[in-house]
Amino acid sequence: MTVHHRFTPGPVHIVKLPVGADIVREITAFAAANGIESAWVTYLGAVRRASLRYYDQEAREYRDFVIDAHLEVLSGVGNISLLNGKPFLHTHAAFGDADGKAFGGHLNEGCEAFLIEVRIEELEGDALVREFDEETGLAPWV
Repeated sequence: MTVHHRFTPGPVHIVKLPVGADIVREITAFAAANGIESAWVTYLGAVRRASLRYYDQEAREYRDFVIDAHLEVLSGVGNISLLNGKPFLHTHAAFGDADGKAFGGHLNEGCEAFLIEVRIEELEGDALVREFDEETGLAPWV
């Protein structure tokens, strides 16, 4: 079944993360501190280290991997919703190395910022809420 939510665009926040910050933790903390329950997130910049995840649909588990290198953020996109009553950042990113090779996946804690500029557009309406889904093993919006 298709899930649909209707929102009105809300305030837009432009945030520069500190050098060395954990991207997931920093954006999540910003959302919590500012009462953001539903938002669309985009970002760009560079990282000192990428910590990513890949969801294995058959095993129904994440596979974590790290690229311990300086990389450019080619594209970062995600959203903020509520999981267990707290802001939850769900984001994916594509990274490029010095040779032009690209890597990507679901951002994991441990992704270290070098220079990250974030755009957070709040969505006004009922909060997006995530709950565990038996069919996928994930926690999508309900």
